[in-house]
Amino acid sequence: MMKHIGKWAKRNSQGKGVISWNVVGFATLFIIMGGAPAFFSGCATTGPEKRQKAVSSIEEFHKELSKNLNQIAETLAALNQIGQPGEGDLYKPYHNFVKQLNRTTDNSRSMSKHAEAMATKGREYFDTWEKESSGIMNSELRAKGSERRGELNKTFQRITSLAQEVQMTYQPFIIDLTDIKTALGNDLTTRGMVSMKPYITKANENAKIVMTKLQALADEVDRVTNALSSRVGL
Repeated sequence: MMKHIGKWAKRNSQGKGVISWNVVGFATLFIIMGGAPAFFSGCATTGPEKRQKAVSSIEEFHKELSKNLNQIAETLAALNQIGQPGEGDLYKPYHNFVKQLNRTTDNSRSMSKHAEAMATKGREYFDTWEKESSGIMNSELRAKGSERRGELNKTFQRITSLAQEVQMTYQPFIIDLTDIKTALGNDLTTRGMVSMKPYITKANENAKIVMTKLQALADEVDRVTNALSSRVGL
């Protein structure tokens, strides 16, 4: 915008030696009255914008949780299919298990990245809220805002803590499945399958723990999203 104003003023000054006050005054008035908000809008991110980014990040994280829950179920179904009695080559169900496990691993990594992004956006939001609140002159209003901020921040910290707990059980679970994949792949026979039975049973038990924690985290994320949402009626 300043570039265009400059060019416009230059054209009006050519052949005159100087730019008239009217030209400069009009350009300045344009910036103050109309152009300033657009020009300076990117200089700082306000509390409402930070809040929206935090909410969007939480919602994306919730989508990742749902993806991981569904994918774990798919992976276990594929693993259990290998051990089903019947005739046929073990390679086909094994190959499907490998494919599903790879997806589970990728989803887990994606979920971790979204968890980190969510934590960062949350910190930025609450930090901005605290800084902007310090400028409120009404002490009672400032105190109420501080109380509300502390309440929401505590709730937000809970989901970051739960996310860490999920990772503590999720990663060992994936490692166990990877071990089964490797061991079974090297002995993809009926006898090899029989030897894997106890480990497959353990994997199913551990999966229930992981999925329970994931669901608990998803439920908590829902509550936080509703608490931070600007939609009326939630």
